[in-house]
Amino acid sequence: MGIIAKFFFIALIYIFVEVCIFVEVAFKIGFFYAFLLLIGFSIIGYIISKKIKSNSFRNSLIDFSNGKSPSKNLLKTASFFIAGLLFLMPGFLTDALAVLFLIPFLNYFLLYLIFKYFKNKFKNSFSYYGPNNTYAEEEEALKKNFIIFRKF
Repeated sequence: MGIIAKFFFIALIYIFVEVCIFVEVAFKIGFFYAFLLLIGFSIIGYIISKKIKSNSFRNSLIDFSNGKSPSKNLLKTASFFIAGLLFLMPGFLTDALAVLFLIPFLNYFLLYLIFKYFKNKFKNSFSYYGPNNTYAEEEEALKKNFIIFRKF
């Protein structure tokens, strides 16, 4: 299955799940209140994204100029940015995920899972070695060449 087909399939499942959840919430609290909740969450997402845009890089620059590593601040900024984007997307499922990204001890763990996924997904994708070569073989060859080169 191609990447476009996978994306289309995931998008269809996402839309189906969001519609089912919206219908259930609308039956419980009423359509008007469910719609107001979605609009309210979108406004919250806009406010979060706007606030992060103004504060994130300023705080990172302050940390960097003080000799501290800005990585923790940048990770917090990334988690708030993802939460803001999820709040902007209409639907209760994405709003629940956004709330998870706002919880302090969970946001680092969720970012770790995302980075680990992409690390495994793109492992060996950007190397120039062929599919039959392994890193160990190439590393040994490089060490031998380097030792020969150092002798001259």
